[in-house]
Amino acid sequence: MGVPNGPFDIELITRTKQLLDTYKGYYTNTLLMNSLLSLIVLPQQYNARQRNLSFMNQDLTKIREIDFVLNSPRFLFDPRRHNNDLKNLMNRIRNGIAHQNIQVIGKNHEWATIIIEDKDKSGQVGLHLELTIEELKKLAIYIADEYTAAVQPPTSPVT
Repeated sequence: MGVPNGPFDIELITRTKQLLDTYKGYYTNTLLMNSLLSLIVLPQQYNARQRNLSFMNQDLTKIREIDFVLNSPRFLFDPRRHNNDLKNLMNRIRNGIAHQNIQVIGKNHEWATIIIEDKDKSGQVGLHLELTIEELKKLAIYIADEYTAAVQPPTSPVT
């Protein structure tokens, strides 16, 4: 893996994105599912513990880049006395991933759709998200890009 070039969270997100961009083998979908730990769970956890980045507080209906999430089949998002923001959605997605409330639907012997759910202790569903493989990757890359940009904003050229 080499010597880290920066903070752990940024380094792992950057390397994971590079791996997804360059890998072209049989296990592309498996790699994407494994990469969710670095591209969605890690930003959510680091933000909750120490970063508190403002882009996470955006109302979901205002983020055009992820409209496909809100328009996904049978989409359900219950804010449960929290905000209708990206931070809360990411927390729900994180819970679904961490608790393995994931289902894969295949088509023509290929993974086509990923369903992620978050349930409370009583089994009440608070998130139901159905995304194609391409949409899941798009969401993960969007979060990773926004997170890294917010942590390390581009520097101005020296004049």
